[in-house]
Amino acid sequence: MLQTFEAIIDEKGVLRVLDNVDLPKMRKVILTVLNEEPTEESLRRVSESQKIYILEQKYAQGYAKFPPDKDEMNDWESIQDWGDK
Repeated sequence: MLQTFEAIIDEKGVLRVLDNVDLPKMRKVILTVLNEEPTEESLRRVSESQKIYILEQKYAQGYAKFPPDKDEMNDWESIQDWGDK
């Protein structure tokens, strides 16, 4: 299975993948560094994906530290509107 992902690597060697990579398990990677500057769009995408990753980590830590009660979510089921009526 070969897949191509766009990424940016800085002068310190820090690699930032532009999009989330969903693989079934850990994989070996071969990296080709192109001789071109990243576009403004790719820099923006890296910034956004990094912000999302940080927020996901904070949420996961929060739920691990303060898990919801078993009945906490059930209180909202009676007033949810899924638009299927």
